Amino acid sequence: MSADHNKSIWRTVLGDNPGLAWLFFALIGFFVAGPLVSGSTAGTLLLDVLLFGVLIFSAYAVSKNRKVLIIAILLALPTTAFWVGGRVEDSILLAFVGLVFSAAFFLYIVGVLLRGVLKSEEVDADTLYGAVTAYLLIGVTWAFFYAMVYMIVPDAFKFGPLTTYVEADPMFGDLRFFIYYSLVTLSTLGYGDITPLAPMARTLASLEAVLGQLYIAVAVAALVGTHIAQRQRS
Repeated sequence: MSADHNKSIWRTVLGDNPGLAWLFFALIGFFVAGPLVSGSTAGTLLLDVLLFGVLIFSAYAVSKNRKVLIIAILLALPTTAFWVGGRVEDSILLAFVGLVFSAAFFLYIVGVLLRGVLKSEEVDADTLYGAVTAYLLIGVTWAFFYAMVYMIVPDAFKFGPLTTYVEADPMFGDLRFFIYYSLVTLSTLGYGDITPLAPMARTLASLEAVLGQLYIAVAVAALVGTHIAQRQRS
């Protein structure tokens, strides 16, 4: 098997912009590792490392555009600094600011990815990775929003049987549950084990559920339309 053939296979799998593929795999690793390593200091540290990995791969995914990359780095640096500072200093304020920058960073990445998907003239690996990754990152972004509301209003959510696990790490332990809650809400699955009580929490949950449905409808329509146009050109 020639080197050119191997290169062609990898290009088919990873696309022309492999950063999108690696970001997708980093997100899946982050989601899967959460429940497997939770409950220990080493597990929390590993989750932090995986989250920073998602930050790095997010910047790498948009690195083809220099201006976009600079903005992503300017958002990622304070995100990392405040996140680490909140850990080291055990500071609620630093942790909150870290959440704000995290939400801003991922919201920006979502916007960049969606722009690339909607402007794409053909459906290829990059388009599919971009569309799916943007959807998952919306869930991550909303998790930071929920965590911010929870820091301001401690009774904003009812965790039910999960309360003991959340209280084990009051500053960051709730974030992994909010990621779970966010993805469940985004997909409108809604198990009901975590319940929003405060008005802002309920509003965010409603907006995310609507956004999840609109995203699927718009993204699928855009991809189908692009694919039809692509076949007509060919």
